[in-house]
Amino acid sequence: MPLIAKNFVSERLLPAVEIEKLIGSYLKLTRHGSSYTCCCPFHHEKTPSFSVTPSKNMFYCYGCHTGGDALTFIMKYKNLGFVDAVEELAAFAGIPVEYEAGGRKDPSDRFKIMYELMDRCAAAFTQALFSDEGKAGLEYFTKKRGLTKETILKARLGFAPDGWHFIEEKICKNEQEIRLLTELGLIVGNNGRRFSMYRNRVMIPIFDRKGRIISFGGRTMGDDKPKYMNTKETPIYKKRNELFGLYEALRDNTNRPSRLVIVEGYMDVISVRQAGFSCAVASLGTATTQEQFKLMFRYTKKLICCYDGDSAGRAAAWHALETVTPVLSEDTEVSFVFLPAEDDPDSLVRSKGLGAFLKYLDDAQSYPEFLISHVASLFNLQDPNSRAAYFAEAMKLIRRIQVNALSEVCIDEFAKRSGISSDRAWSMLESQKNHETDFPFQNYDEGEKADPDALLSTPIRVLMAFVLQFPSVIALVYEPFGLAEFLRLCRRLNIRGADLADELISSIASGSENKVVNTKKQERTEKISTAVLLARVEDPKLHDCYEKLALADLGKECSERPGCLNHRIIYLARLLPQVLTKPLLSRIAFLQSNVDMGGGDSAMQELTELTRGLEKRGLNKKL
Repeated sequence: MPLIAKNFVSERLLPAVEIEKLIGSYLKLTRHGSSYTCCCPFHHEKTPSFSVTPSKNMFYCYGCHTGGDALTFIMKYKNLGFVDAVEELAAFAGIPVEYEAGGRKDPSDRFKIMYELMDRCAAAFTQALFSDEGKAGLEYFTKKRGLTKETILKARLGFAPDGWHFIEEKICKNEQEIRLLTELGLIVGNNGRRFSMYRNRVMIPIFDRKGRIISFGGRTMGDDKPKYMNTKETPIYKKRNELFGLYEALRDNTNRPSRLVIVEGYMDVISVRQAGFSCAVASLGTATTQEQFKLMFRYTKKLICCYDGDSAGRAAAWHALETVTPVLSEDTEVSFVFLPAEDDPDSLVRSKGLGAFLKYLDDAQSYPEFLISHVASLFNLQDPNSRAAYFAEAMKLIRRIQVNALSEVCIDEFAKRSGISSDRAWSMLESQKNHETDFPFQNYDEGEKADPDALLSTPIRVLMAFVLQFPSVIALVYEPFGLAEFLRLCRRLNIRGADLADELISSIASGSENKVVNTKKQERTEKISTAVLLARVEDPKLHDCYEKLALADLGKECSERPGCLNHRIIYLARLLPQVLTKPLLSRIAFLQSNVDMGGGDSAMQELTELTRGLEKRGLNKKL
């Protein structure tokens, strides 16, 4: 971490901040004598109990007993770490941050020129949008999408002209800037030639939570493929950890939106914001990740997932439910909205107004309702065999829920829909708990400890051993191998150990790095390693198993030798289908039997999707 100079906070920063002005910039304060009051932002209340005392430069809530100085307020209100809060407070006070000699600067300083270049690119795109060459883009935004000039300027929308060197000619002043813009994905180099990544596309900038532009999305105005294009991941942009529209949602709701609504497209976010709803966000070209759910729960406790009502929308909603389940807590809430097949949020607010959209949000399906209704749709509940399979599947999914109150409501919803008593439903759940476990090392006994090979008795264990031993390979192939989609399929197939494998691989994919400062004025970057992965495991039993996996012999293909990286990648490519083989065959056979017995459309749809997915990846021959 960067080192803040000793005494800087106490001697320079806090004395420079008038706490009533700081808090007053976020909350509406009312003066009472020598202090100020308002409703507390840290808990729900109707009568103000939050007090700000300028003479003490302190705040205190008599309701929840939260209190402190200006720095404490910024850290709690904006969910920032110490260093980020110090830098934000210093910016408010208008004084420079003082670092210890030799202390590493924050990445936002090291990447300052990158943010400046992205901002200059956005300005150039907006200027081009309002020029003659941007006429098609401006008509797209104003006539086809119904956006006003004010909305266009606020969102900093733009247009990339159909020229090969627009960015280089408009933005770059020297070779360093060309190199940085290439690293940022705005310029592409090929066979010694350079050209602009985006051409003849309307441009939508993506902001981080500090309001800095970190990426762009572009939609073609012609027949170019792909229709939508996003900037590649860069040193300042990791799509798993960012959300389109989150900056604006936090800005417009004083960092405490009552709810956040996840929609599918950037234009959906912009359109509903123009209509007056400022709490919409969208993931960045991929399904919503656990990291993104965790990020949203830092600012609100209520999320609504809004999707189209077609089969793709419902599949996306189910994936969201599976993804969010492990990160739910007692005070968080997730619900689901399905719009008519012919509408998305953008078209809905333009044709029927914001009220129609809000009505759908108010009528959202709860987590328990969607979970049970989705599972029920996969089975023919009139057939006794299929009904029994439905019971088993529902119990398996409810058992995964870690929040007791939520699992109880799910049991009640299951009992009501199934026409059985809650006591019987609980009995079924307890019976399954006694016979099954998601812990993949349940049978890891003394015999296996004596025989290291026995630990690698299932493909998922072999995969976890590979992940632990070669995290750098996982980081390298995460995107090309589509591991996010692979893990989603593992969870969907209820493969025992899939959640643990997902946790390991996701921690690698997040791009975590540990920076180590050398006392000899050298800085080295230590990428995530086996030791780092093991250090994150708190459960002693699981740690013991992981240690054994990390030391297990995976054979000659994974050994240290010339060309070992290629051999390990090939090994992984062969291993992934093995993980899926039996579960896929079992699931397909199960769905086929349901279809044969007159199961619902959902069973047929899932069977078709799985079969097509296998054919697309060439796995049907391997299986």
